[in-house]
Amino acid sequence: TDEALNVTSAALQPCLEMRGIRRLRTWLSTDRRRAFCEFEAADAETVREAYRLARVTFDRVWPADLYGPP
Repeated sequence: TDEALNVTSAALQPCLEMRGIRRLRTWLSTDRRRAFCEFEAADAETVREAYRLARVTFDRVWPADLYGPP
């Protein structure tokens, strides 16, 4: 539900801020059962730590580089 998403986001935000992580965008599947979040952070482990501290579940976190047309 939107309420559950808002509660999760509110719990996570202070943990992200403490680690200097910036959420860039979040995509939700049309059935609202899965989400994909994009962050700007020092590394993937820092994002994992924020999620763990906030007690927010996640499947995986990995580093990536933006690839697109020149």
